[in-house]
Amino acid sequence: MEQLPSALLHVIVAKVPATDCARLACVARTWRQVTYQESLWESHCRSDFPLLEGLQLDPFDRPCPSWKATYEAWKSSRLFQRSKLCWDSLRSWAKNNFQEVATSLIPGASLEELAEAESVLKCRFPPAARLLYRLCNGQRIPQAELDCDDEYQEEAHYIGLIGGYNFSHHYVNVHLLSLRQVMSLTNRILPPLTRNRRHVIIAASSNLNKFFFLDCEDGNVYVGTRNLLVDGEMMVCVPERASTSEEETQDGMLRWLEHYAHCLQSGIFHVRTEEGSRSISLYPETEPYCTTAVTRGVQVRCSGVFVPELSRVEELDDSYWFSYSVRMRLLNPAPGQVDALNTCQLSDRHWVIRANDTVVAEVRGRAVIGMYPLLKKGDEEFVYESCTGLSAKKGSLDGDFTFYPGWSVHI
Repeated sequence: MEQLPSALLHVIVAKVPATDCARLACVARTWRQVTYQESLWESHCRSDFPLLEGLQLDPFDRPCPSWKATYEAWKSSRLFQRSKLCWDSLRSWAKNNFQEVATSLIPGASLEELAEAESVLKCRFPPAARLLYRLCNGQRIPQAELDCDDEYQEEAHYIGLIGGYNFSHHYVNVHLLSLRQVMSLTNRILPPLTRNRRHVIIAASSNLNKFFFLDCEDGNVYVGTRNLLVDGEMMVCVPERASTSEEETQDGMLRWLEHYAHCLQSGIFHVRTEEGSRSISLYPETEPYCTTAVTRGVQVRCSGVFVPELSRVEELDDSYWFSYSVRMRLLNPAPGQVDALNTCQLSDRHWVIRANDTVVAEVRGRAVIGMYPLLKKGDEEFVYESCTGLSAKKGSLDGDFTFYPGWSVHI
């Protein structure tokens, strides 16, 4: 093939993937000369990394001396590979499990849109956050969804990518904001709270009762507490860790989304239908985060979630609030089972509440949230959610339910 005209060799090489071009360069001098053509690597850059927008820049927006160097910078960037894998995982899950969320995801932001946001917000996003927004510019949400003075648009109200929970008239469903919404909400919410311009709002509940913030200096993600509107109090969402490389410093937003994508893909979080509307529920569905007990065919599943927007940093009697979800149903009897129930009705509940392994309360009462559910084989789960406040970050809730005709289900 080395005897072929160089023009024909260029045509052949242009149809070869970039990795094979690199291999060809090691075969012979003729191939090396052909594969070093700038036009070839410009084509590969445009094909494999469309977010480059035709510019010779590395993942940190620094100029590269050539298109081949540009390709090598992106191909070898662990931060870019992690960011792309994270968004690929989130998009894949949404497409397979929640099409409305998949449809709401906006294509990546341009460098011009990033520059505008940084100019308006008077800060520069950390490298990991910039890459995440260049791969996906948040969710497409009607403006009315993020305005307390307007009625909600019901369909969008439930399609927050970051999910939520619902208990005791406290409803949360968090959307990942686009850069346009980041600018709008940050300038509307933050000025009364703090003079520090390092924080920007990157995610918010549709009814504005829960906010996530990106710290543009340390790169970490924080969530607002019950004192957010008083003194700007926040809690960190992602623990600090030693970076494995210089380029992966300030990657808190990426680690936050990577962990969330893992929870979705592994089935810890599910899509749930409630009152005819689907949403991502943050009550865990798998062990060890969800416990299950079965007695005489009565299955009870329980899990909990921390509620930061009702909590506070100072450790007092009710500083840390947790919501718990209890799901009950009557299973079909196993083969040979003779003591299975056909129907049963809840009568009483008994809870033992602990903070740091110390019993702080014991509750005995009738029914749950004023209801005495009647369980029948084949029916859907009866679900109820409530909450409790603790003086410590670590706690537990256990006890039993009594069903008539008189058997208790211990959890």
